[in-house]
Amino acid sequence: MNQFPATVHSRWQAWIQAFDDAVARDDWSALGDFLTDDVVYRVNGGPFDCVLRGREAVIAGFARSVRGFDHRCLARHWTPIGIRVYPAGYVTCRIHSGYRIDAQSLLSFEATGHWGFRADRIDLMVDFYDAAQHDVQQAFTALAALGEHVDPRYCVD
Repeated sequence: MNQFPATVHSRWQAWIQAFDDAVARDDWSALGDFLTDDVVYRVNGGPFDCVLRGREAVIAGFARSVRGFDHRCLARHWTPIGIRVYPAGYVTCRIHSGYRIDAQSLLSFEATGHWGFRADRIDLMVDFYDAAQHDVQQAFTALAALGEHVDPRYCVD
């Protein structure tokens, strides 16, 4: 039986570090150890709205999005705000993201993230981009203006 919430919080922190390392190295192999076989990743809102099911699809989706967007930016930062760990094995937080597109352009916006754990692995991830928020509206407008220069989608329809 899990010892929530301390175990979940430390495992979540390890996931975040592994993800950041994967982004930096473009090596996604270590992420599999953090995900269940049947993990579901749901992105709500924006041009990258999708549902990915299964470890391989989720990892491939992350790699696609990062290669299509993050790696085309000059700089990237991701900061969790208001982290909450729940006894049932869930972590939620607001996420502040910033991307330096070029010397003049900075995208800065927030989302809400949710991670659910089964034992010591993530079985559910949800990112929610609230289009009613001004910063999110500005980010979506800026993304559209960039056109084919960037493609943050996790999957192609």
